[in-house]
Amino acid sequence: MRKSLPLGLKLVIFLQIIPVLLLPPATLASMGVVPWVVTVALFGLLGYNLWHRRAWSCIATVFVQGFSIIVRLLALVGHAVQGGQPGNPLDIEIVSTFILSMIISAIVLYYVDQPDVQLLMI
Repeated sequence: MRKSLPLGLKLVIFLQIIPVLLLPPATLASMGVVPWVVTVALFGLLGYNLWHRRAWSCIATVFVQGFSIIVRLLALVGHAVQGGQPGNPLDIEIVSTFILSMIISAIVLYYVDQPDVQLLMI
């Protein structure tokens, strides 16, 4: 009989969508319904397969969270100042949400890449 999933993995399954959707409020309000539905459906599929311990879902989680960090870094370079012009003040909403998102993604990456979690996926 299989051992139950650890609490950390259960948290990853249900909360890994947060860093991807952690955006400034104005950006969230401007998103249509279709991107929300697609994002929730994809993360639902990923979470379902993590719950059932499919090895590819662990690899997909690492890919999605790593890609999220890279995209946030690239977007932060171009959007860190208000209006995108040099000399303008920092856009605190974008900088804070992007940094928080990268930190959460890094925590998810660290946890999912642990040897004991990887052994559960076999």
